[in-house]
Amino acid sequence: MALSKKIICVWIIIIILVIVLFGQETSEVEKIIEKYLLASSASVLTGIKTETRKGTVLRGVTGKVPVETFALAPGKWHYHQTFAWGDQICYGCDGTTAWVQDTQDVFRMSPRQRLDLQLLMDFQAPLNIQKFYPEMAVIGTEIIGDKKTTTVRAVSGEGIQTELAFDDETGLLLRAGDMIFEDYRDVGGVQRPFRILLGKNGGESPQMKIDFSEIRHDLEVNDVRFHLPTCALPYTDAPLFKPRTQVEVSLEALEACVGKYRHPERPEMVFTVTQQQNHLMLQSPSWGDQKFEIIPESDEDYFIEFLNLEFHFIKDRSGRVTHMEIKGDRTVKAKKIG
Repeated sequence: MALSKKIICVWIIIIILVIVLFGQETSEVEKIIEKYLLASSASVLTGIKTETRKGTVLRGVTGKVPVETFALAPGKWHYHQTFAWGDQICYGCDGTTAWVQDTQDVFRMSPRQRLDLQLLMDFQAPLNIQKFYPEMAVIGTEIIGDKKTTTVRAVSGEGIQTELAFDDETGLLLRAGDMIFEDYRDVGGVQRPFRILLGKNGGESPQMKIDFSEIRHDLEVNDVRFHLPTCALPYTDAPLFKPRTQVEVSLEALEACVGKYRHPERPEMVFTVTQQQNHLMLQSPSWGDQKFEIIPESDEDYFIEFLNLEFHFIKDRSGRVTHMEIKGDRTVKAKKIG
């Protein structure tokens, strides 16, 4: 009998400890979510009906292409992107069904992809974070950029697991799985991220970067945009590719371009042009060890195929190359230093 009482007492102690620990964990998560809602201006979000965003997507070094997103409360969103060669893709949700539309077909979105894109597309996502992930637990801390964050393991109702990292100082969401949210700015009293990184940096697939130049609220958005499409998308004008005419130039013309060129505003950035037989190769510090062939359109004009980059070599009166002009989103005139 005495042994039984001891066993019962041990179990009671264990149950009490579990209740206490679970209560502390729940309280900690609740505090994080409360701070997140406050930082996201939840009271203002409830009154917003639509959000439209415009910007660009950059994947690796393939050039920037346009992107637009539209959202309509509650729970409707649409993403449209045009690729470098004119093919398109859309991701959308009508509040019930989430779908993907490209130039080949229309198909239903996987539950994991939908969950990730809800955090990216739905501007009222902070209001529904606990609905998306009814099970949460603090699992540690991490540094994102120069910010200390608390990491939460979040599990959806379907059992899909991800990690959410919240800024300890501001309370804002800085990471959800492989998505990084940066450059939060005030938009009508609401904090919204103007830069989003998708995918792990240094992985097999280049990390994608979305930069929004414009975020606006309560513009009119046609509900038809969110309906499940019935056909594939057509090809459209290619934003980066344009017809080029490659020409043959002399070895002397190629040799004249070989050298190192210093960025005018960032002296630590030096571009290197090398010659491999009858080809010119360009290496930029921002590309790491990767080199791209620059293809001649004339003795002085070159381009990289399928990238929004052009190069013009400037000569002095004696015919010696003194500068390389790089034309992309803006024009940079780099001086030849060797």
